[in-house]
Amino acid sequence: MKNVLKSFVAVLALATMVAAYGQKTKAAPKTMTCPSCHMAMGLKKTAATPVAIKTKNGTYYCCAGCASGKAALKKKK
Repeated sequence: MKNVLKSFVAVLALATMVAAYGQKTKAAPKTMTCPSCHMAMGLKKTAATPVAIKTKNGTYYCCAGCASGKAALKKKK
């Protein structure tokens, strides 16, 4: 009976550790707000958001008219 109880506690502890590890990993958000123009930036290039802006979370696309977009266009040249 003690072995069954020890096995149960070990499995429970392992399951808790696996669940805690799974919660720590976060995916990058699908949209982000531009710090300059406060426009929602997406992950895909569109006609409205042609300029790629690289962040620590990945590459987002913003309009060319804002300060962040102009700075990104200057870096390309």
